[in-house]
Amino acid sequence: MKKYSFLTTLALTIMLVACNNENEAAEDTNEQQVEVEMTQEQKLVVDQLGREVTVPNSIERVVMGGILPYFSTWYVATNSTKEIVGMHPNSYNAAKHSILAKMSPDVLQAETSFIQNGEVNVEELLKVDPQLYVEIATDEKSINKITEAGIPVVALKAIDAAAAEPLATFNSWLELTSQITGTAERAERFLDEGKKVQAQLDEKLNKLEEKDKPRALMLFRHDEKSITVGGKNFFGNQWLNATGAIDVAENDVQGQKEVNMEQIYSWNPDIIFITNFTETQPTDLLENKIDGQDWSTVKAVQEGKVYKIPLGIYRWFPPSGDAPLMLKWLAQKNHPTLFDYKIEEEIQSYYKDFYGFDVTDEDIYTILNPSSDAAKY
Repeated sequence: MKKYSFLTTLALTIMLVACNNENEAAEDTNEQQVEVEMTQEQKLVVDQLGREVTVPNSIERVVMGGILPYFSTWYVATNSTKEIVGMHPNSYNAAKHSILAKMSPDVLQAETSFIQNGEVNVEELLKVDPQLYVEIATDEKSINKITEAGIPVVALKAIDAAAAEPLATFNSWLELTSQITGTAERAERFLDEGKKVQAQLDEKLNKLEEKDKPRALMLFRHDEKSITVGGKNFFGNQWLNATGAIDVAENDVQGQKEVNMEQIYSWNPDIIFITNFTETQPTDLLENKIDGQDWSTVKAVQEGKVYKIPLGIYRWFPPSGDAPLMLKWLAQKNHPTLFDYKIEEEIQSYYKDFYGFDVTDEDIYTILNPSSDAAKY
């Protein structure tokens, strides 16, 4: 009897151990399944502040804040704007007056009411119900309060000041967007195109001496009350250096700075480029229309070399998918005898090859001659 009892107990013990092992194995399997499911639904990306941000693998609702050009980056990376459910009013106004509104009209469905008095209203933002919010890295206040509201926030730096070429910032945005969306093909095509265009320009520009380079000014914001120019460590400086011009402000201005007419006279630029962040048009300077400012003695004005920077899928001054075209446009303005291509044909070819979109002559004219309304917000 004792022997029988011992054998029975041993058998029961073996059964219990086996059951426990099976349960543990099942639990491990379940944990692995949960982990796999979470991996399929979410992923970690590192934004440009070095923060690890958990984002959905499939994003159908994204909102863009103070990083104004970013909506065009999303389009370049994904060939779509239907996911953009909200953007800053300034971005929306640029989009409304851009060729992108024709190419991808979904962009005009974006909500703007979550920006109130220049700041993010979290209650209004929650009504938009974004899966992801993209913000400029310097706006720590917005990043913190949106994150606290439970919305993933990816921060982007507005400029790669250390970069030697003007495509660096857009490239970095594009690469991060590709990680977020899983769409790498268009990003790689853009990077290759930008490098190719710069190499083509450099082949001729590298032969120039300093005395052969025009002295140019980037007029960033302007009205009858103030004159704000771009200088060192700002997009304009990078564009000018990359296209064979000397930035007259680079030794006196870091970033952007308000200056007076006396400073303009001192620089006396050969060429003036006017950005799309101001309503000012070339005729305003050429015809001396600005009250309290006499531009008539400035060399660029006297020689008729005052140009409005184009606006394609976004303003060409900051990063955009049209950056290779900006390089070609600027290089031709700075050195018309070196670069004798027709910019209209370059735009038509680029939009067809890169975006798969056939621009009309009217479209090209609008790109090259943006209205003052495009700067309003």
